[in-house]
Amino acid sequence: MKYLYNLVFIIIFFLNYNLLKANELISYVDMDLLMKSSEPGKSISSELTVIHKKSTAELKKIEEELKKEEANLIKQKNVISNEEFEKKLSILRNKASDYQKQRKKFNDSINKKRLDATSELISLIQRILAEYANNNSISIIFQKKNIIIGKTELDITKDILKILNKNHKKIAIN
Repeated sequence: MKYLYNLVFIIIFFLNYNLLKANELISYVDMDLLMKSSEPGKSISSELTVIHKKSTAELKKIEEELKKEEANLIKQKNVISNEEFEKKLSILRNKASDYQKQRKKFNDSINKKRLDATSELISLIQRILAEYANNNSISIIFQKKNIIIGKTELDITKDILKILNKNHKKIAIN
């Protein structure tokens, strides 16, 4: 009886040997490279740069006007009454406060646009990765930054970059 169990075990082991081998395909991708080097990633960066430069120029004009008003007020300090000076100083402080609020609103707006566009790009890349994995029977795709050592043949970044650039040239920033 003992021999029968051993014989059955050996037969099952040899028949199912290929089940014991790992046949799963694993790959990795450099998400940072895709975000920076892809056409949609570059379009996001360039659009945000244009928006930032335009808004910064507007904010700089307002800041220069505030500095001129402050310099004029300091020049007038000894000429006008204290009450008039305090009124003008209060108005100038309110303008400076409004400027700070506008600056914060601008920074928040830029950050929100950056996050939204980046999120859209990541979503797009994930869809491409899912389709690529399905078509090439890949079980797991890791991010390159989480890999310590890996064969270069497992890196699919260039393939994904080609697909991404071919199918999507630009991501609109709202």
